[in-house]
Amino acid sequence: MTIESQQTINTLSRLSGMQDLTEDFLRQKQGFQNRLSQLLGDYGYQMLETPVLEPTELFMRKSGGALASQLYSFIDAGSNAVSLRPEFTSPIMRHYLENETNIRLPARWQYSGPVFRFDSSHPDSSGQFTQVGVEIIGSSDIEADIEVLKLAVAVPTQLGLSGWSLRLADLDILNTLLDSVDITDRARSFIIQSMPNLSAGRSAVPNFLEKGRLIHLVGGENGANDPEEEALRQAIHGLDDNQARTVLLGLLQWNSADQLGQRTPEDVVERLLQKIHGNDTEDKLRAGLELASDLASVKGSPEQALNAVKNILESASPNQEALERFAKLIDLIIRDSDSQGEIVLDFGLVHGLAYYNGVIFEVGHPMWPGTLGGGGRYDTLSRALGGSEAIPALGFAYNLDALISIGAS
Repeated sequence: MTIESQQTINTLSRLSGMQDLTEDFLRQKQGFQNRLSQLLGDYGYQMLETPVLEPTELFMRKSGGALASQLYSFIDAGSNAVSLRPEFTSPIMRHYLENETNIRLPARWQYSGPVFRFDSSHPDSSGQFTQVGVEIIGSSDIEADIEVLKLAVAVPTQLGLSGWSLRLADLDILNTLLDSVDITDRARSFIIQSMPNLSAGRSAVPNFLEKGRLIHLVGGENGANDPEEEALRQAIHGLDDNQARTVLLGLLQWNSADQLGQRTPEDVVERLLQKIHGNDTEDKLRAGLELASDLASVKGSPEQALNAVKNILESASPNQEALERFAKLIDLIIRDSDSQGEIVLDFGLVHGLAYYNGVIFEVGHPMWPGTLGGGGRYDTLSRALGGSEAIPALGFAYNLDALISIGAS
């Protein structure tokens, strides 16, 4: 018996989350894509295809690091950090920024293609799936919000699906509340990302207040800082962040370059800046968490939810502009909608990506465990990707494979 014959050859299997698609499924998929492309084209959305492979930094900047654990990433032969795209929004904004002198605003694009995400906690949405969606770049008008929302609810209706639900919230309302307690941007981001868990109400506040202490959002009792932090604060007083980084980097490299371990000096400086600039008083953080928990617990029919939010806002801030805009948007959506779904306002809804502002939404269905799709407004994304100014933009994306699965059943 030869050595070769003694060896067992393992049968190779497809990767977890990846699927082999049969002809029947592909025909149905092509039919769905054609119908949706026609629908979106009728609204003036031009097709755009972006590369499957992009610089990893493109997605890290966009998500604030939230997508880091979900990326399929590697170093290519040219020593570049690259990733399979996990979504289309940032590549489309990158396309706009590279070609903005030749693009007339507002620009409307539609897309359809494979995306790749690894998510061990949600195996149904892990691996490769097809996204279909739209982006409007260059319009801050409420009419653009209405257009995108009407299209979002038209997608399942166009495919003959009923029984779905549209959940909406508005981050501008949350930010109006947080403006009233004058907290730092870092504390604001912490509270926004905590919104789903704050929906339990004020009983959740002590737990998040303790988390805030652990990550140095508050500088000890009532914001007191230790002597070393205070010395660093004085050293960078009056400097902008870029100047402060230069000063701190020089101090760090001169004084403790051998104590960094595997961290780069730049990483340590960013942590120092966050810690120095990020100290709110405990009272301010508690007040912000309490207001946010009041808002996050609001969920229900549009009329009921808007009345509850109005009462919360009136007790904290005289600024009703964000609520009035959102109420107008909801009224127009309900009035113009001929859809076969339910509209719910859920102010505990927060997308896991850092760049959203204004209206956000998700579409779900009882026959699908996750979300079918979602979207919102992201007026600050262009700056995060290196643009010279903030460009108003919004859009949505659907998991086409999920739509097909529900339609087939």
